[in-house]
Amino acid sequence: MTMTLAPGCARTKAPAPVTSTAADGGVVASPPARPPRPALPALRAEDAEAAEAAYVYDEKSSTAAKVAGSDARAAGMLVVDLSDAWAPFIFQDGTAAGSDVPKPNGYRNTFIELANDRINADGRKARWGEHNFIEPFGIPPTLSVLRTRVQEDMRPERQACDAQVDVGGLADFTGNVGYLDREHARREHAEALRDATWLDGEFARREAAATTPPATSGGDAGTADAETPPATWKTGDRAGALAVLRDDPNPKLRARLDRTIRGQERVRAVRAVQARLVCEGLLSPRSRYTPGMFDLPTHEALADWERKNDIFGWASISAGGETLAALSRPALELDLDTFRRIVAERVADAAGILEDGSTAKGKHPATYVDRDDDKTGDKTGAGADTGNRRAVPDLIGVHVDTLLDSIHVHTATDLVEFLGQHGPDGLASLKVAFHAPALPPYYGPRMDLSVEIDRGDVWYDFPFDARGRAAQQARDHFPHLTMFVTWRNQKIPLVRWRTTIGSWRSELHANGKVYYKYKNSDVGPRFWRNVVAGPVWIPPDATPAKDLLTRKVLDRDKGPEIVVNTDVMGPGFQSAYGLVMAIHIDRRGFDNQIRTHGSVDYTSIARRFSHGCHRLVNNRAVRLFDFVLRRQSFRRMGSVPLHLKRKLVVDENSYAFELLTRGYYYELAKPIPITIAEGRIMGAVKTPIAAYVRKAGVDYGDVSESTSADAATTVHTTSVTGQIPSVASPSVPSATGDP
Repeated sequence: MTMTLAPGCARTKAPAPVTSTAADGGVVASPPARPPRPALPALRAEDAEAAEAAYVYDEKSSTAAKVAGSDARAAGMLVVDLSDAWAPFIFQDGTAAGSDVPKPNGYRNTFIELANDRINADGRKARWGEHNFIEPFGIPPTLSVLRTRVQEDMRPERQACDAQVDVGGLADFTGNVGYLDREHARREHAEALRDATWLDGEFARREAAATTPPATSGGDAGTADAETPPATWKTGDRAGALAVLRDDPNPKLRARLDRTIRGQERVRAVRAVQARLVCEGLLSPRSRYTPGMFDLPTHEALADWERKNDIFGWASISAGGETLAALSRPALELDLDTFRRIVAERVADAAGILEDGSTAKGKHPATYVDRDDDKTGDKTGAGADTGNRRAVPDLIGVHVDTLLDSIHVHTATDLVEFLGQHGPDGLASLKVAFHAPALPPYYGPRMDLSVEIDRGDVWYDFPFDARGRAAQQARDHFPHLTMFVTWRNQKIPLVRWRTTIGSWRSELHANGKVYYKYKNSDVGPRFWRNVVAGPVWIPPDATPAKDLLTRKVLDRDKGPEIVVNTDVMGPGFQSAYGLVMAIHIDRRGFDNQIRTHGSVDYTSIARRFSHGCHRLVNNRAVRLFDFVLRRQSFRRMGSVPLHLKRKLVVDENSYAFELLTRGYYYELAKPIPITIAEGRIMGAVKTPIAAYVRKAGVDYGDVSESTSADAATTVHTTSVTGQIPSVASPSVPSATGDP
């Protein structure tokens, strides 16, 4: 008997899985269609030799041998840490250069605990069954967490539940459903139900008219209405009835029919989504959701499901969208996707690689010319531009494919077997060695890196009219960040990612009122000298105090309470600076509070703006600066202490907070040059407006804007000439400023 993973649209009943017992006594499905994978002993961390060991899989079978990590590397293999104790290189502990002084990274353990679901997003011990689902925020789950998911997905009860999901209702959906407030959602749902009743009645009346003589004056009251057209379809033929009604000469009837069909599609799709979320354990009857209505409980559960599957969505469903497509797929297939993403982060970190295929997109995919030593005799890599033109590869994708080939994981069934083969103890300390693809010739221990940031279409015009209504400011070209390596007189793009620039934002004036202020992104040459892991954002004095508060449930018996939002300050994945950042400085070392950094708000990167900084999705920011440290000389400065205490007063209530660190600092021996292009200036205003601008609907009374010590926005565009000054004894840049 073999276990097959049928396509979602063909599922009619739950298959009966064949299961085996794992080392922990749990059940892991393992189909016996082929010889089962032999169980492998764990690489126990307490054994020093084993801690450096890795498994090497046989090329033709699923057997594996334990080898010393040093032997694997000597054989030209790449050792990848798949253990539960993994954290990216940028979060690792270390020592100061030339000394044995330890430089522990305080966020490393937090990263690991979050990845293992041992603590929740608030840093508290996770309750039983509590999951973080923070992969889109830059912290992927461990294989042990994934193993638990797979076990749940293989349970017969879960498969029986999935089999009842109306996948056809998802496949047939052609509209868009987003979150509405409770009243709007109720009205929309009630309208759909009324329309459904009307349509059934219309069918019934016309079918009755086809079999009953029409009423005449003074005739039998039981006869059909003379104004009701008789049905021309066979009784019960719903498709035929709809076709007839679509051609009805009455435009109002056709309009209501269209609305009814859209409403029925929507209700059917929402019911299918809710059923899937119930199967996943993300939507509970205790949440009091309404079947068929896209209400708040459904919206919140779908948001959890998107985060679980690393989907950058808005917790809505739309035809052709990633969320709807993924909802139609079997859970184990999504688990396999998660496994690939976990492996991708581990491989990128182990190999010190960055290319993800992003430069292959667009009209002009990136290429480079490799060296042809046989023709040029040049062994240094500094010779003429001769050789073969090649595409910049998706290096991470190729490495992932090669690793999965080596461990024989290609399908969801393979994944189930692989996780069952190692067991929970084995996954906790698992390392795998394999023959990785050769790196492109432009790779080396130290690479000549640079960055360009294209600001795209820039609007300096005020974005609101006198009534506070948003003005149309279309952008066809969005900001992008591109990292390059210069090799053999070629500037080769490695990645090209969407980023953000500044625009109009709210800012507190010295007079105590909030205005709009244009927060510009610097233009011209800059440098990255300091990279910070677990950076801390220090709120500027101009930040409205109420913006630093949030509502949280710290005690379930007390319910929500207002507290200082220290999550946005960091260190942590929810920090305004994300998990990592680099500080922009000019030739003189001046810091204008502009950074390139990660962000938890991944939806903002696609369309919105910052306060001047260049945001990246958190996992991309980690990859980028992890790569920089792997390919550059640096000094490990370690955690920079900060002793900041501040009190906020909002509505006569006082709130206090304290920050103890600025983050974990690295200093690059050779600062990386950054070029920020001005972009295409749109609209009538061609330079940033420096003055504060009043907000519509705000009562400013008799206040004066001239009392501010910061009456204008200063934009530093000083040209950099000559060499960047020595950085042997730098001061630590400020971590204040707007992200």
